[in-house]
Amino acid sequence: MAKVRSAKQLTFIYFSIVAFAIIMIHATVLDSTLESIEKLSIQNRLLLQKESIVEKSKLAGEVRSFKIDEFTTGYFNRVTLPEPVDENLYLPVDEAIEIQQGNSLGTEFFLMKLATLDKQHSFIYIVHRDPAFEMGEEEIMWTQSWQSLISFFLLIVALLVVMRISDRLTAPISIFAQQIARRSPDDSSDIELPAGIATKELLQLVDSYNKNQQQKNALIERERAFNRMASHELRTPLMVMKGATNLLSYSNEPEFIKKQQGRLESAANEMNDFIDALLSLTKSEQDLALAQRLLTEDEIMVSVNAHSALLSSKSVVVNVIIKQAPMVMIPEVALKLLLGNLFKNAFACTESGEVKVVVDCHSIAVIDTGIGLYKKLRSDEGHGLGLLITRDICRKYNWKFELKNNEAGGCSAIITF
Repeated sequence: MAKVRSAKQLTFIYFSIVAFAIIMIHATVLDSTLESIEKLSIQNRLLLQKESIVEKSKLAGEVRSFKIDEFTTGYFNRVTLPEPVDENLYLPVDEAIEIQQGNSLGTEFFLMKLATLDKQHSFIYIVHRDPAFEMGEEEIMWTQSWQSLISFFLLIVALLVVMRISDRLTAPISIFAQQIARRSPDDSSDIELPAGIATKELLQLVDSYNKNQQQKNALIERERAFNRMASHELRTPLMVMKGATNLLSYSNEPEFIKKQQGRLESAANEMNDFIDALLSLTKSEQDLALAQRLLTEDEIMVSVNAHSALLSSKSVVVNVIIKQAPMVMIPEVALKLLLGNLFKNAFACTESGEVKVVVDCHSIAVIDTGIGLYKKLRSDEGHGLGLLITRDICRKYNWKFELKNNEAGGCSAIITF
């Protein structure tokens, strides 16, 4: 695994690369500028002396070369040029070019092909050496070297300052990482903002971590409640089955046996529906192969009748009003469990009056005249899994669930799809 560098190390590396690039660019630009100035200076000087050079060439007679001044020599034939000049080198007219000369004291000389009006010698090849300029160039380079050293020193100072700033900026993040590393896995409390410079990114990091912790705590609590209530929902039919099984050993009467068999079958079906509903929450819609279907009054009445025993000793009327049958895409067992939880809550909390079920194309509302939401301690657990499983089912199928008090008393549980 590749070593991961710290922010301080990366700051040092990137700053060093930038500083080195600045120094190299500066040196390259300086060298290029000096060469361009030297070339233009010599070229303009020779062009200004063109007439004088032509006159001197006429006075030279039939010779291979003639002296123009102490540093400048003229040649009539390209073949007679100094040896470093390549025979195939292209020479533009009236333009000086630099010829490298590494085997002498001078670093280079300039060659210029000068055009004349003389029929005998149409071109004169001028070779110019300028040791004074070379010496000046060296002095400039030495001066620039000192300036470069000063610049390099300033860059080092700037690097130290940047490293110090980097330390101050990254220290709170390092402290934050250490705090997380030292925390116990069971510690789910919010973490405090580390001491130091509070940057916007650090605030976002701490806030995101605390929100994540809160979401994780809520999820853990929901899972605990889910497991606790799921065990309750499964234990109830199991107790019914166990009791019915024990009662079968006390009587051989056909009618008694048939009654106990009915209890066993009802408990087994209830357990099976509950397990199927839980499994549907863990599967995708593709796995469930769902298709839209019409929600009928008969399907609603099945859930109503399944929990009507809660109203056996109460003066409560249940009215189912179908304004328009909706199209739904949800397994029947999941919808049965969903509606069953709403009916159980409404029936259990209503002592008298009415429980009204209103269905239209976009919603199902269970409206009761009971005690309401806040007159009795009622958490999201409701009866059994209650509202906890109700919310999970609605979330699974992108439905909206709302529970609110009625102005005239009681409460309304509304599912919108």
